[in-house]
Amino acid sequence: MSRYSRQELFEAIGKKGQQKIRQATIAIVGVGALGSVSAELLCRAGVKKLILLDRDFVEESNLQRQLLFEEADVGKAKALAAKAHLQKINVGVEIEAFVVDVNFRNVDVLKEADIIIDGTDNLETRFLLNEFSLKTKKPWVYGGAVQDRGFVIGFTGRSPCLHCVLPKAQGVGTCDTVGVLNTTTTLIASLQVNECLKLILGTSVGDVMHVKLMDNKFDVLKVKKNSSCKVCQGQYDYLEGRKGQEIIRFCRTGSFQLMTTKRLDLKSLKQELGKSGTVEDLGFCLVFKNMKIFPDRVLIPAKTETEAKLLYNKNFG
Repeated sequence: MSRYSRQELFEAIGKKGQQKIRQATIAIVGVGALGSVSAELLCRAGVKKLILLDRDFVEESNLQRQLLFEEADVGKAKALAAKAHLQKINVGVEIEAFVVDVNFRNVDVLKEADIIIDGTDNLETRFLLNEFSLKTKKPWVYGGAVQDRGFVIGFTGRSPCLHCVLPKAQGVGTCDTVGVLNTTTTLIASLQVNECLKLILGTSVGDVMHVKLMDNKFDVLKVKKNSSCKVCQGQYDYLEGRKGQEIIRFCRTGSFQLMTTKRLDLKSLKQELGKSGTVEDLGFCLVFKNMKIFPDRVLIPAKTETEAKLLYNKNFG
């Protein structure tokens, strides 16, 4: 029997459906609790290619729910660690990994994907994905999980869109502030992958799925287009850089991420910074005085935003 025989036996997929799956390229933005599980499931399901994008590094607290990682991965870039594990699971799936913060400057890296899966932890990036989806007509799958509850929505790349459902980037609790069960994240990721497979097969109906595990609740809601939605009308504020933060605080690490005003030449910067301290070259970034330096952003441990900006200006102008 073939590797995917059990999927092919399922009448909703069959051999023709498996052929469609084998031709699909999926981008996963954020390879954390949702994205790592989604990546593993899609890798085992036999997609053609996975594009993994994540700006973060594996921490010990991630291991409770980010099932693809193990203790030896702590301190490694999530995208690269995920790629290493996935290559051991299925050599027939092409895997490309990027240690990047997806934003309006580099979002074109998603153009190759047939479908985008959301594994992010903030609404600003999700609004960016939503606008990119509408402009390029690429389907994407939203997922959100916190505590014992979560949402999944499959968007087809046409109206209605996420902005119809959530018109503002309102502050909500996160895993870092109110916690989350690993059963919640695993379930939501599984539902995201299932929605992704339905999009590949052309059977998605675009419903909102909502679960609350401690109450054994599973609700399905219909999404309707908001006739006054500016995004559906072609106004792309996040995609065109009119909205979005240039400095972000990572609560769990106490670091601030600052986007660079110009692209940094890491080779030249390594020589310059080396005159005043030790510089560790990880290939995709430099580590200097506990700062992680990428071509387009810098992660700076600091107590306040003001302190982070001062350290940035002192070292990078």
